[in-house]
Amino acid sequence: MIGRGAKITLWCGAALVVLAGIAIPVILPTSDSGYTDTALSAADEALAQVRTTQFMVDADIDGKMLSPYRAAVVWQARDSLATAQSDFTGEEIPDAAAETVHNELAPLLADAGGEIAAVGAAVDAGRSVETGLSERMRHTGDLLAEFLERHR
Repeated sequence: MIGRGAKITLWCGAALVVLAGIAIPVILPTSDSGYTDTALSAADEALAQVRTTQFMVDADIDGKMLSPYRAAVVWQARDSLATAQSDFTGEEIPDAAAETVHNELAPLLADAGGEIAAVGAAVDAGRSVETGLSERMRHTGDLLAEFLERHR
């Protein structure tokens, strides 16, 4: 049978191991390759969500989109993009090369988020508004694809 003092020591030791397991990865600086991997992952996700939303808008313009599906696509796109942006902005920028990547990608992610949000707000806004949104998303998607090509 374990005494009270031994139980307290075991629990404190277990808590210390868990705390160390969480703290060490947080304290260690991000490597350049780790930062680039996170940036590329965020750009991939943004490109996927922009293209998916653009295709959905194009289908809606053609009258081939059901309202509940549209709402689900926009919600999923916003949620996925927000997660990617959070992961990207949560990383420490380790050096000048990573700062260049950050400065190039951050505005593209912001544009993607703004355009997807605009699609959510533009329900029944009319064909000309949706066509403009589709063209903006196509352009942002092209810029994201170019970013990915340059940095892979």
